[in-house]
Amino acid sequence: MKHLYFISNNLMSQLKVVYPKETTFESAREKTMLSSEGEELAKSLVLKKELENIEIVYTSNFYSALNTGKYIAEEKGLDFIIDERLNERVVGELGSNEFRYLKGMQEHDFNYKLENGESINEVQKRMEDFLYDILLSSEKNILIVTHNIALLSLLAKYCNKGYNLYDRLILDYHEEVIFDGTFHPMDIIEFVYDENKCVGFRRVM
Repeated sequence: MKHLYFISNNLMSQLKVVYPKETTFESAREKTMLSSEGEELAKSLVLKKELENIEIVYTSNFYSALNTGKYIAEEKGLDFIIDERLNERVVGELGSNEFRYLKGMQEHDFNYKLENGESINEVQKRMEDFLYDILLSSEKNILIVTHNIALLSLLAKYCNKGYNLYDRLILDYHEEVIFDGTFHPMDIIEFVYDENKCVGFRRVM
């Protein structure tokens, strides 16, 4: 059996950071730091029983992911591998729209995207490409630090889809709600594979 633990630490710093004027929106997103509460959640991963046998850590190249995975990697002396396929969805040109507009549109149409952005299905494709490579690796217990929309895109491949009273996307697996329309301070989802076949997954946190 192979156990993959996908983590999204969703507590971002609210500091008003002033970047050089040539910094792009996407570059600024990559540099967004964790809040102090997010850092504490990251530190607490070393105490989680489910993660005590982790053999390797993969993260996106976003600062928030790097700073989430570093504590358990340092504690256990593990290899720390950056893979851009774990990056958050590329937003694209928002224009006068807000994030909630994009989120609402993409939750109902997985092919929807803004100019120069990514759709849910496109993010799912690169996450699946990453997953395929990981399943060929020798490690049996793997920590993977990614982001909420990227993780949602992968879950959508396996889960039943529905919508709550607020018209927000809900994902369930064998009648267990995996995604309830909101993002928690931290999401940890365990995927279990047997001979490269997914035999189940569950919410750890």
